[in-house]
Amino acid sequence: MSRPDATAGSRVAGARETWSSTAGFVLASVGSAVGIGNLWRFPYVVGTNGGGAFLIPYVIAIAACGLPLMILEFALGRHYRSSVVPVFAAMGRRLVGLGFLLVFIQTMILAYYLVVTGWVLAYFLAFTAGAPISFAEFTASYTPLLFFGLSGLICFAVVSFGVRGGLERLCNILMPALFLMLALLVTIALALPDAGRGVAFYLTPDFSRLAEPRVWVAALGQAFFSLGVGTGIMLTYGSYQGQGSLVKSAVIVSAADLAVALLAGLVIFPVVFSFGFDPAAGVQLAFVTLPLVFEEMGFGFLFGSVFFLLLFFAALTSAVSILELPVATLVDTRAMRRRPAAALVTTVIMLLGLPSALSYSALRIELFGMPFLDLKDLAFGTVGMMVGALVLSLTAGWALRERILPGPLMVLVRFVVPVVLAVTLVARLAERQ
Repeated sequence: MSRPDATAGSRVAGARETWSSTAGFVLASVGSAVGIGNLWRFPYVVGTNGGGAFLIPYVIAIAACGLPLMILEFALGRHYRSSVVPVFAAMGRRLVGLGFLLVFIQTMILAYYLVVTGWVLAYFLAFTAGAPISFAEFTASYTPLLFFGLSGLICFAVVSFGVRGGLERLCNILMPALFLMLALLVTIALALPDAGRGVAFYLTPDFSRLAEPRVWVAALGQAFFSLGVGTGIMLTYGSYQGQGSLVKSAVIVSAADLAVALLAGLVIFPVVFSFGFDPAAGVQLAFVTLPLVFEEMGFGFLFGSVFFLLLFFAALTSAVSILELPVATLVDTRAMRRRPAAALVTTVIMLLGLPSALSYSALRIELFGMPFLDLKDLAFGTVGMMVGALVLSLTAGWALRERILPGPLMVLVRFVVPVVLAVTLVARLAERQ
């Protein structure tokens, strides 16, 4: 097969940076997969969709959809030794635009994800200082702009130092720290009075719920969004990987991602139920309910500080992986040096993120009756991500002539994954009606 524009990837392959070890590659991939959603959404989805029984459709969804997509991305990146745009070019000259589409979607996501990362950083500093803040008052001010900018600068600094010196070093430190902090919080939470009610709400299996189609749709959606596959990020990370089993690496990443999400529920629900609050998910849980709970705890400021530091670590390792995607694209397709490429992309993202950062301020930036940040989350974080994953699975499944995956995995990529993604996308849009 001719490889029309794959020369862009080939030119950089010889001098391409690599992970120092398979462990570094796996930790960085875990850092990318483990994001804010693992901590503030997954536990609630489990608790409201059959408890422990929900893990059955979830694990099936991971095996049938999440893992094949992750292995596909790893394999494409390592095979072509380049990021997403040159890889799409290698599969067909007319497919280059689809590669740029994936980069565009993730760039738009990062523009508002950094806003939320800034909120988390602000809450961590507030609890560390013993001065909790009101979410409504905080977002109504212009202070979020400061933390949005600070989060962007941190991501720029990490990506500027490269694969080993930046991405790998960060995740080698933050991922073990994240698991240690999570274990500490779980231990404390389970020792609280009435913690058992929270655990019961969270994990008591209700197998009758497995007969409900919406539970399976929730499992499919959660498997996809939790792993962050089909975005081109894992493809880019795979391009920095040399030897080693990609299947084994993908299984470890998926297991670690699930472990973080499950442990997060053992922190959140015992704490919430112990102090008589109603469980919730997302922004309401992280920035409204939990801070109120922490204020009532005897050691709440310490607990809150560790929790928001944990949340910040999860947000940061995901954010730098998203930033790496457009930066690697410029390095691979325009032969730019890494630091100028990171500076350019970060500047563009800061500008694109301003309306999201001001969505809840006195300016009240809205579109179609929704805060601008919420609209972008719907357009890119829900629809865009799933469309991008559909594009990746269909393109690799049908346009790729070289065999880089075993036959059974290619069957899943060609037939099962696209159908699952399409059904999940339609269901997610129906929920919004």
